[in-house]
Amino acid sequence: MIAQNWKCAECGFIAIGLFPPDSCPKCQAPRSSFETEHDWCFPREETDAVISACWKVTYGLYMVSSIDGEKINGQICNTLFQITSDPPRLAIGINHNNLTHEYIEKSGVFAASILGTEDMRIVRRFGYRSGRDFDKFKGVPILRRRTLCPIYEKAIGYIECSVIEDKTVDAGTHSIFLGEIVGGERFKDEEPMTYSYYYEKKSEQG
Repeated sequence: MIAQNWKCAECGFIAIGLFPPDSCPKCQAPRSSFETEHDWCFPREETDAVISACWKVTYGLYMVSSIDGEKINGQICNTLFQITSDPPRLAIGINHNNLTHEYIEKSGVFAASILGTEDMRIVRRFGYRSGRDFDKFKGVPILRRRTLCPIYEKAIGYIECSVIEDKTVDAGTHSIFLGEIVGGERFKDEEPMTYSYYYEKKSEQG
């Protein structure tokens, strides 16, 4: 499943994730107060059962970045996968409302920095604020390679892509971009960050 926007009907707070939070971080309203743009294809009373099953579908966490001229932006993405090997191609899902989506549409390029289990700070920095009002890359060491998209220098590695013309799919709240891999490298041999690992550690840290 792809992360989407969830709006609290009580206070208007917007949460982004695969599912609504257990309670609203702003007003503490219950999960049932959150609404999304689309109806689910199962009864709401089955929500907990579906969430429990979906947690067993594995996801990685990546910092996906793009450019608009001299401007750069990045975000956390959990929907990235290699879809073909010959030729090598990636697919990613990006929310229509995100600045990174706008940059990918304009430039036709993106890069994915592969995060490790020590990159909790990067997930928080790039996953919870918009690049429209906050310079996410300030103080973050980056590299520029073939596409000129910013790459997190301390990542496990990176892959960069050129979006294939006429292959972008409108999936409702998100676009699925299909990209030709034009470059990449593994910097170190470490365990990659997963969505479930991040939330387990986040819960432990409070």
